[in-house]
Amino acid sequence: MAASSRTVSIPWLGFFFALCGLIWCGWIAFPTEHHAPCLTSGCALFRDGKVGGISLWWLGGACFFALALLCLRGKRRSAYALAVLALFLDALLLLVMFFTAPCMDCLIAAAFFGFTCFALRPVQEGWFGAEPGRLLLLPIWFGLFLGNIAAAGNEALPHWALANAGNTSVRLYFAPSCTHCRTALLAFGQSAALYPVAEADGDTEAIIKLEGLLLQKVPMAEALERCRNPQEPMPAIGPVDRAILSMRLLRNKAAVLKQGFQALPLIEINGMPSLPAPAAARGTPAARPETPPEPAVPGAEGPISPRARGEQPAPSTGANATIPHADPNLPLELDNLGQCGRNGAPPCD
Repeated sequence: MAASSRTVSIPWLGFFFALCGLIWCGWIAFPTEHHAPCLTSGCALFRDGKVGGISLWWLGGACFFALALLCLRGKRRSAYALAVLALFLDALLLLVMFFTAPCMDCLIAAAFFGFTCFALRPVQEGWFGAEPGRLLLLPIWFGLFLGNIAAAGNEALPHWALANAGNTSVRLYFAPSCTHCRTALLAFGQSAALYPVAEADGDTEAIIKLEGLLLQKVPMAEALERCRNPQEPMPAIGPVDRAILSMRLLRNKAAVLKQGFQALPLIEINGMPSLPAPAAARGTPAARPETPPEPAVPGAEGPISPRARGEQPAPSTGANATIPHADPNLPLELDNLGQCGRNGAPPCD
């Protein structure tokens, strides 16, 4: 009697995508010095994400391992059921990323989940012959996936810096027509990354001239005056380059508005700039500044403090410290940062 043999059908395409997902999750779970930096902020947010104390990448790797094992054993229906469950859970993660920040590493793993599920689908039925729940899952997952891809692409495109693009500690968003912006440019323009914004008519032309003048090593004060001078020759720029410049300026303005700011200049400082050490720390006694006595108010027995008169007290010692690399003739009062239009300060443009 001949023994009957049972042939095992292995879904090789599903096994391939599951194996790729397993390798990817393992590579992210065990970071090395060869890892390329992620282009989106969501990577730092989700790389250390855990569920029940277990890393998301360990959970994803275990799921891909189970999918690959089921494929090798010919358990296509079981592998497909697990892939649908994984796709549902991945859709929940995509929804969280959509409202927080997209993670490019997570999107690559999500793509492997989608490819694996698609490769394991029942061929004779197809997606449109499957159960309604599974039929609805695909467009929901695909829509969330495309939404996160678009958000990641938008975040990966850097904003345009006119000068000093390598400075990631201090960023200055400015418009040439803004008076306070020109003051900020004199203070920070030597080292801060400069992000121009077109706020008024003529700003685009002034930005084009300013870029050319800075490339010619013209001092900032002179460049600011010449870029707004109608007699200053306009550098040649084609229609395509002008359209690209308009898009860059629009993205820079959108970056300001997304942060909830309506006025310029916007100065972003990452970390606290190092300030000069107090005199006491250097081993020398600090000299107490001589302050004139408060003038007496008629009808009062003695002088009234500024706070009692409704005025703001004078800044304490060290408040007028200058920022490194700034113009020494333009001291910045740290106590007044962010006080535009408040407490008697001049309003922002």
